Amino acid sequence: MVSAITLLLSAASMGLPNYHVWGCYNISKNYPFCNPSLNISDRVEDVMGRMTYDEMIGMMSSYEPNTLNSCADVDAGVPRLGIPPYMHLVEVNTVITAACLAVDRCATTFPASAGFAASFNRTLWNLKGQALSDEMRAFNNLNGYRDIDPNPEQYGIGLTGFGPNINIMRDPRWGRNSEVPSEDPFLAGTYAAEYVMGGQVGDDKRYLKMAMSLKHYSVYSVETNRGAFIPNVTMHDLWETFLAQFEIAFTQGKASGTMCSYSGANGVNSCADEYLINQVLRQNFSSPDAIVASDCGAFGNMLTQSHTASSPLDVSTKTLFAGTDAELGEQYPFWGSANAGGQDGINQAISEYGPKAKNALEASIRRQMKLRMSLGLFDPVEIQNYTKIGIEVVNSTAHQQLNLEAAEQSLVLLKNDKNILPLTGQRDLALIGPHTVAKQDILSGYSRLEMTCWNNTYDCLPTMSDIFTEQYTSGKVTTTPGCDVNSMDTSQFGAAIQASLAADTIIFFMGLGVEVEAEGTDRTTVTLPGMQSELFGAIKEANPGKPIVLVVFGGGAVSLGNIIDQCDAIINAFYPGVAGAQAVFNTMVKGTNKFGKLPYTIMPAEAVYQLDMNDFNMSKPPGRTYKYFQGTPEFPFGYGLSYTTFTVSCSSTYSVKVTNTGTRDGFETVLVFHSVSDAIRRQANHPIPIKSLIGFERIFLKAQESYTITFSFQKNDFATVTADGTKRVYSGEHFLNYSTGTDSCSATISL
Repeated sequence: MVSAITLLLSAASMGLPNYHVWGCYNISKNYPFCNPSLNISDRVEDVMGRMTYDEMIGMMSSYEPNTLNSCADVDAGVPRLGIPPYMHLVEVNTVITAACLAVDRCATTFPASAGFAASFNRTLWNLKGQALSDEMRAFNNLNGYRDIDPNPEQYGIGLTGFGPNINIMRDPRWGRNSEVPSEDPFLAGTYAAEYVMGGQVGDDKRYLKMAMSLKHYSVYSVETNRGAFIPNVTMHDLWETFLAQFEIAFTQGKASGTMCSYSGANGVNSCADEYLINQVLRQNFSSPDAIVASDCGAFGNMLTQSHTASSPLDVSTKTLFAGTDAELGEQYPFWGSANAGGQDGINQAISEYGPKAKNALEASIRRQMKLRMSLGLFDPVEIQNYTKIGIEVVNSTAHQQLNLEAAEQSLVLLKNDKNILPLTGQRDLALIGPHTVAKQDILSGYSRLEMTCWNNTYDCLPTMSDIFTEQYTSGKVTTTPGCDVNSMDTSQFGAAIQASLAADTIIFFMGLGVEVEAEGTDRTTVTLPGMQSELFGAIKEANPGKPIVLVVFGGGAVSLGNIIDQCDAIINAFYPGVAGAQAVFNTMVKGTNKFGKLPYTIMPAEAVYQLDMNDFNMSKPPGRTYKYFQGTPEFPFGYGLSYTTFTVSCSSTYSVKVTNTGTRDGFETVLVFHSVSDAIRRQANHPIPIKSLIGFERIFLKAQESYTITFSFQKNDFATVTADGTKRVYSGEHFLNYSTGTDSCSATISL
């Protein structure tokens, strides 16, 4: 048998981009499936008719898993037909997870998804997709690879990208909040739809520019014991909170696929849930060709952790019949044939279930072949536009500018007493806190050394201290971190206090990092970790009356408590990425005024601690997210200030006039919330949100300028999710609230 390692390198040796079908240039060039003039359906049926069942199985799970990194999921290909092995798993949530191609040609690392969501800017989201798909094609064309062991050159960058991650920020303690956009499904889904359309659709309409697969379908927001834990979820919460964003991303964005999560719902693993995959995704969401791949090791978890399967055959049949198409991350794949290091699960299923198993297998391969042909992998590279994209797009000047723009729009101004920001006049600055010198802890998940800087360090990444020290010209800058993100060490406190005493203004850069929130690690608290709060208190006590600015970093919301009242200004920076330090400086010092709005609620710590992390009931008091939280937040969803001021007035039921009443030009975002009357609430036998986001628009206004935004809604936009998960528009009074977070107006409609 020809080694998969040999096959992986064959296309490159022919001068072809990664994974393009070399057989169409020689051994199979006369077969109909290699003929680009035929329609894709006919080509797919032709190649399907030429494959054996063993060859089909080889394309659905890791091949030679003891030789290759199983989580990359390199399949076996079909060498007899010239179809090369394909590496399925390339992350594209904030960056293409690829090794740098050359000096200054590392993939562009964008801000965290929550920062993007905070911009409420559809155009920006679409441009992110365009930029990442440009770079994806460049890495594919130039035979770029993932820098993972063993032998990284075997893991060539394909054209299937996993992202965006759009699970809901159900709880601020979840470790992967840094990867996802929002607590609101409408915002998360709209972000995903734009990102996917920007990534998949280019100027050559014959082909997909890349294939984007959403993560993680669908109920998933706990890291602790994630392989075993499967929550109970009502149909109401399932459809209102955990499926709504996926529905938007599939029906509007036309995503190519998804990754089924480690978790699941109501005793059924996501990858074995026929209702969620074959019924909801492929029928309800009108995505019959969507590819479903398992998260790495999810199949094995069914047998060894959640115990939702009784045997390897049980794992294989449940996932195959549910409609999962690719098995990722198993050292001994359940589906894989025995001669390829697998457990022979599909062959056993065929023996036991006959046509049912064969039909499921063929359906999966049919979907995979259709997608690969839609990407142009079976067509001559010389007739395709995307195969000509080169190294010049990787970290290009245009992408760097987009990255800076995104970082600037991601910042949220939470407080600005006496307009202390932007900083003006001569003043010496003391930069204090662990994020003054942070590099990795201003990056989102999936950002690693080998994809950030050419020399496998973070040396190319400027810190807050670097930028302020180099570019601030109105006084001295002194940097003293004072403490680490999550250490109990106070030995630097003295130096930080001395630096603060010598300064006119103190700027704290504080927050979270990979030590406290990451894949596999949930937070145990929602306040500043380690000794950061104590450092803040010591500095404040030593400097009564001195101006203090706090910049907060993190994925999940950080509850600040009484620190809020002790600050003159607060900026929420999320994880702003490679351009983050420059964006913060431009905003704080140069007066860049592009602020966004909070994509989540910042709840008081004591309210969060009343919530059981493993309880997925969204409306149970005190309630989760802005839709159900019954208390007073520290800062509400959609809140955010500007360096200027705005007012809104409702000029009609669906129109709102926005006026910049200040002295600076700036951006403002109007959020539209829907709510229903008490009479409707009394007749419902299910939870109804306090309010729900149904629209938004971001605009730019010069000082003293006004503009009227007219929104368009359909009747179904005013629906609520019922107890059985269906949608119903109740008769009675409905309310629309048009809010900027600081001003609002309302309209009433009767249905």
